[in-house]
Amino acid sequence: MLSTALPQNKKGWQAMLDLRFQRLHGKTTLTTRHHVGPLTVQRPFYPEEKTCHLCLLHPPGGIVGG
Repeated sequence: MLSTALPQNKKGWQAMLDLRFQRLHGKTTLTTRHHVGPLTVQRPFYPEEKTCHLCLLHPPGGIVGG
């Protein structure tokens, strides 16, 4: 995994999102959800049956694109 140190920017929104997934009975499930600041996710949904989909939200600004 490649990681890059970014300069600290104290302006704007500060947030952290920790999501953990586990494969149980052939289905990916969200097992841990922890957030600090204005990032969160909606309840998981499964349009492809066994693949977990999430909407990443930034409540002050709406749905995060990308």
